[in-house]
Amino acid sequence: MPEADSDWLEEALAECPLTEEVENYLLSRGAQEPTIRGEHLVTWQPLKAPAPVEDFRRWYGSRGERLTGYLVCPVRSPKGTLLGFEARNTHRKQISDYRLPQAKWNPFWLGVQVGMQRIWDGGDIWIVEGLFDKCALEWGVPNKDAVLASVRAHLTREHIEFLRRYCKGWIHLVYDNDVTGRNATHGGPDSSGRMVPGALDRLARVGLKCRDVTYSGKDPGAVWDKGGAAAIQAVFS
Repeated sequence: MPEADSDWLEEALAECPLTEEVENYLLSRGAQEPTIRGEHLVTWQPLKAPAPVEDFRRWYGSRGERLTGYLVCPVRSPKGTLLGFEARNTHRKQISDYRLPQAKWNPFWLGVQVGMQRIWDGGDIWIVEGLFDKCALEWGVPNKDAVLASVRAHLTREHIEFLRRYCKGWIHLVYDNDVTGRNATHGGPDSSGRMVPGALDRLARVGLKCRDVTYSGKDPGAVWDKGGAAAIQAVFS
């Protein structure tokens, strides 16, 4: 059963606290209390017993000891099923995402736990690449709107289907201002040189209202680092 795959991870995350050090780091990067609590952000602690999944043990150690002290953001489906997590070292840029088998047929978003009710209520959806882009942008969008992070500059078929099913308003794409982000938005060559459509075209094809949000700065997280909430509101208001 897919649900059984996540039982051990649910228990592990439930036993992880959010340490003061990691919470202070989150606040310094723009995370607000509703996101910290609503997304159940935690600090990873080694498991009490070895993980029952071989690939987890291989990547992170038998009890996940290689993740000790990492900031962990659980990822869930729109129905609340645990799909995995994103783990981030807060001392250096080192990020890993771990996906359970059910992630193969579900959209892997950061931010669904807080954002889903806003989406059901008809709010717009703002799409960014990463967790701290999401945390920063939440200072500059209407409270009724949801900010989701697609983990990288790419929308999967599962992402597109999620948006087609649930989005009643506009979709605002706020990918990074680099070649990868621009190609992901407008289309461009893949690793083999083949031209592929961007997110704007793919969303429009399924009847969704979408736009590219142009802004100055590398990404929303960098805008936050430069000037905090005031900078975000000036750039994205």
